[in-house]
Amino acid sequence: MANYGIILTYILIAAATIAAIAFPIKHLISHPKKAKQVGIGLGALLVIYIIAALSASDEVTEHFMKFDVTASQSKQVGTGLIVFYILAVGALLVTLYTEISKMLNK
Repeated sequence: MANYGIILTYILIAAATIAAIAFPIKHLISHPKKAKQVGIGLGALLVIYIIAALSASDEVTEHFMKFDVTASQSKQVGTGLIVFYILAVGALLVTLYTEISKMLNK
């Protein structure tokens, strides 16, 4: 009986994944002006990723050598952390700007 449950779970995950990819694409095809905004957002994320990848270090310290971390893995983790920091600071600044502008407009 447990095998049927796992198979059903895999089928439902696959259906949800297909729906999560297909419906936004269908929406962008039916509303092409929105595609420009999506392209700008994806381009901005790509620029942030490139900046993070260029500034990430691939240094492997002695501590990380104990865990068999390679230079490539170190660079990938560093890139992910830098992207997170940039996006977190950006979200904080946008939130502060929104709240301050609301206070000043009253």
